[in-house]
Amino acid sequence: MNEDGERLLSPEDIARRCGLSRRAVYRAIERGELPAARLCSRLRIQPADFDAWIGANQVETSSLPEVASFPRLRAPVATNGLRRLAMQASQKEAEQR
Repeated sequence: MNEDGERLLSPEDIARRCGLSRRAVYRAIERGELPAARLCSRLRIQPADFDAWIGANQVETSSLPEVASFPRLRAPVATNGLRRLAMQASQKEAEQR
């Protein structure tokens, strides 16, 4: 625990809280972005340093790309798939009536 009574965080704790890999957290520590202390050969991060790291990496909404500019992720419809067969079947039924 640190002097405020908060538990020190491991890189694994940080990774879980952020949804990152442990490797990404270790890289941030290596780059000097996330301060850490080595205690008994283990890296530990103070919660205040973690909060400061998150705050320093806030993204301004004006710098985000517009949602409409993203390409559609939907796969193209196959022309020889089930939809085509279903349409042909319904057309044949309509012709027979």
